[in-house]
Amino acid sequence: MTVGIQTLYPNPLKSNGLIESYKTYCQDYKIPEKTRENEIKSFVEQIEKTPGFNPNLKFDPKKHIIFNTEDYKKTKTFTLDELKITKTHIKPLNNFGAAFPFKLLSKEAVNMLLWEALQPNVIEEHARLPNLSKNATRLDFHIGNHFLKSQFTNDLARSDELAEIVSTFVGHKMKPVWDMDLVHINVSLATNDLDEELNNYPQSQKEIDEILKRQDASDGQDIPSTLGVHYDSISIPLVIMLDLPEEAQGGQTTIIAGDNTATRVPEPPTGSGTLIQGRVLRHLASKPVTNHNRISFVLSYSTGVVGELDNCVTTSVKPSVLPKNEYNQFYRDWVNYKFTKLENHLKFIKNQVNEDFQNGLGFDQEEFVEKCLKIEKYFKGIYEEMECVDNQPYPPKYFNIPYDEL
Repeated sequence: MTVGIQTLYPNPLKSNGLIESYKTYCQDYKIPEKTRENEIKSFVEQIEKTPGFNPNLKFDPKKHIIFNTEDYKKTKTFTLDELKITKTHIKPLNNFGAAFPFKLLSKEAVNMLLWEALQPNVIEEHARLPNLSKNATRLDFHIGNHFLKSQFTNDLARSDELAEIVSTFVGHKMKPVWDMDLVHINVSLATNDLDEELNNYPQSQKEIDEILKRQDASDGQDIPSTLGVHYDSISIPLVIMLDLPEEAQGGQTTIIAGDNTATRVPEPPTGSGTLIQGRVLRHLASKPVTNHNRISFVLSYSTGVVGELDNCVTTSVKPSVLPKNEYNQFYRDWVNYKFTKLENHLKFIKNQVNEDFQNGLGFDQEEFVEKCLKIEKYFKGIYEEMECVDNQPYPPKYFNIPYDEL
């Protein structure tokens, strides 16, 4: 017997903001040759000329993570209440909202992450132009999943030290998510074409100030970015700034606060980290207004509590939306991650029932049914956004709904 799945559309539709070539890894979204040969090549050459640069550098957390415990006290943090967010589209992990820039990685570590990410084979295999963005050009692209073949990046991304820092700030034990979405790099490069493309940027400080003022007064929908206003599909992103020159203006992570205004995270220095509860905060990664690079390195985390189910979805990361995610590996990783969480949760619930019986506490039928309903909802969430089931237009409507109307 074959069970049929009712599909809204036979294939993802470009008119819905989706990628039709998602099963063949979006070959039509590759980085243009001009960008590879001009901006990327010269950037890599600059890194290689850095005194003491070592392409075989090994990750050493004691050397490359420059965060210390005093930084917890020095870092400005916000609760959801302080951001005026009292209604959310899902239940938050807790009241953590955001942590503003804090020192995290050494310059040597930053250079190594950049160098590994911008290698020609990585750009060919793992870099893709954005599908949905505001004012994207040939100079804006995403990189992902290269870290499995890039030893320094891999070791840093999986480090217990970074997970501990994230957990302490958030106030909840956190661990890295599935491989395909553990590392994501957003790239906006300055143009080297000074004859034609430079004219696309404001030519005076007055123009720059006017643009930034308009953006700050807006709800974020028209701010140029590699990723428009959205909720993250994972619980907590750690955003590490790899390149944003001091003279650049704009380019910060921008949070949409509860009063529906855009709140810019202060300009993050190179190597600094910021945190937000991405599943419940609407936000975007704005592009610099000026002709400067903005390269951010994003590590994704979700609950690390034993037996606890995560709140991750595929909304903004599934292959028909985010072209850097290769179809077969994405879903292999997704199933492994979700089923492992489910297996551990089922074991946790079973053991609780047995322990309660052994301790003479009896069986609470209503409580057990409630847990089963949550499991049912979680299991449905594993498949309900897949392309063969749901090809609704992207972005979904709730990305644009003010918090107080949720």
